[in-house]
Amino acid sequence: MKRAVCVGINNYPGIFNDLNGCVNDAKDWSAWLQGLGFDASLMLDSQATRTNVKAALQGLINVTSAGDIAVFTYSGHGTQVVDAGSDEGDPYDEAICLYDGNVIDDELRIILQGIHPQATLVVISDSCFSGSVTRIAGEKAVPRFIPPMVSMEGRIARQPFLLPEADMPEILITGCSESEYSYDAEFNGRPNGAMTALALRVIQQNPNATYREFHIALRALLPSEDYPQSPQLEGSDANKDRILFEPLTVEPGPEPTPSPTPSPTPEPSPAPEPPGCFMGLIQQVTRFFRG
Repeated sequence: MKRAVCVGINNYPGIFNDLNGCVNDAKDWSAWLQGLGFDASLMLDSQATRTNVKAALQGLINVTSAGDIAVFTYSGHGTQVVDAGSDEGDPYDEAICLYDGNVIDDELRIILQGIHPQATLVVISDSCFSGSVTRIAGEKAVPRFIPPMVSMEGRIARQPFLLPEADMPEILITGCSESEYSYDAEFNGRPNGAMTALALRVIQQNPNATYREFHIALRALLPSEDYPQSPQLEGSDANKDRILFEPLTVEPGPEPTPSPTPSPTPEPSPAPEPPGCFMGLIQQVTRFFRG
């Protein structure tokens, strides 16, 4: 089966820096994936609460079996919160900003690590985790970032889930490096994330590319003068060399060896009839005629 959860948030309650292109991002990813046969769920603005998104992701993981593919796309603000465990080498922890609070990367890891080992998981994040809310590169290019001092609450105790790239179970596509912004942009008068719009353009031009080939083509378009962001691709080498959005081929196991057929149990010899039964009756009749 092919399933996806696509999240896009433009309007954040209680903060001044709403976005414009994230809802379109989610709709565009959902439409493209549905065209590939995915069952895609959309969660937009107020639908995308911490509870709803985490439940949707947990449900996605729970129903994903061997040979299936699951995709999670997120477009919205990113932020940083204090990293109590310091397992990432800096004092902050990356988080996505949902409608009513943050979900840090370790919360996502706790959920996503439950993916079936013979399933495919693709995570696409068009947000950023560092910088400021300064508007740069023109009025149509807005960084998708909330600084820590205004980020919404929603933290949990740290868990050491940072994995080496070669051990990652998923394929991760992000809009920028950790030191850059992902930009809210506009193409032909329509708001979109710069990475999402150009990523879908690349995919449409070569839908049978590998993730590695897709990333090389995308990096030919970004960073650009208007959008100085460097999309990232993370995952094992084997995953990077797989075809975009194709599930893992699961080789059938060996046929089970049939159990030996047991030899038939011989029928027991009939027990002699006790006196008074049929044979006893014959004896009585014989004695009568002889008598």
